[in-house]
Amino acid sequence: MADNPAKEFPRPTVEVNTYKKANTLTAKVLETRVLYREDDMNDVRHIVLDAKPMNYFDGQSVGVIPPGLNEKEKPHAVRLYSIASLEANKEGSENLVLCVKRDNTVDPQTGTVYKGVASNYLCDLKVGDEVTLTGPAGRKFLLPLPEEIHRPYIFVATGTGIAPFRGFMQRLFRHTPNFASPVHLLFGVKKEAELLYDEEFREYNAPHFFYHKALSREMKNSAGGRYYVSDIFTEKADIFWPLIRDERTILYMCGLKGMEEGIGRAINELAKANGAGEDFYASMEHRVIDEVY
Repeated sequence: MADNPAKEFPRPTVEVNTYKKANTLTAKVLETRVLYREDDMNDVRHIVLDAKPMNYFDGQSVGVIPPGLNEKEKPHAVRLYSIASLEANKEGSENLVLCVKRDNTVDPQTGTVYKGVASNYLCDLKVGDEVTLTGPAGRKFLLPLPEEIHRPYIFVATGTGIAPFRGFMQRLFRHTPNFASPVHLLFGVKKEAELLYDEEFREYNAPHFFYHKALSREMKNSAGGRYYVSDIFTEKADIFWPLIRDERTILYMCGLKGMEEGIGRAINELAKANGAGEDFYASMEHRVIDEVY
């Protein structure tokens, strides 16, 4: 770390755990639709819940309590999901949106199907069904205060980790007057069909918005290997090094845990190539916000 690390940027003060297991919120399903269907057993869904009493903020998460009991005859644990929509009280907010991947895993030896309790429950919901919620959760994965929001951003997502960035994009481009700072959205999936909300993101045609895609099964990096989000930093160094070097730029990451190591390594390689030391990524700790799993 640097000898005198800079302070983290100021974020809004938000409510957390207004609703707990002992004081839950019941929300109705307003909409459910398939964003991507992998096969007969697996899909990703866009689920809209009527949760207006909950004062959530884009970037926060909400807890879902599946009905029934677990194998120990106890109520199911709370499962957290990132909110994929704008702050509840903003004009034009579409209510609370979840982006949920159905979790079904088949044991190749036995053929046994292991079904994720919460994800299958959510993906099987119908319009009008009720869901038990807790939350909101999270104080860190937030955009800066309005007086600090006009700065460059790098958003990096894999899979359903795109969820919080959907709300961020709505805030920056639809609800922040005169916003003109560069925003780079880096989205990594296996193939183009898995790019969730792709059409929606392509509609942001502002000259300062840049949409980068990494399709690991359909694209190759310069070495001929699979193309991941970390390769975008390396192969577009002329774009990303000036951004990364800029102390005002904030880097947000959401998705699979393994991507953070690759991105840190790519940033350090850029820094080294530009004479900025061996471990530049560590010096960015105050402006790197991650939510990985």
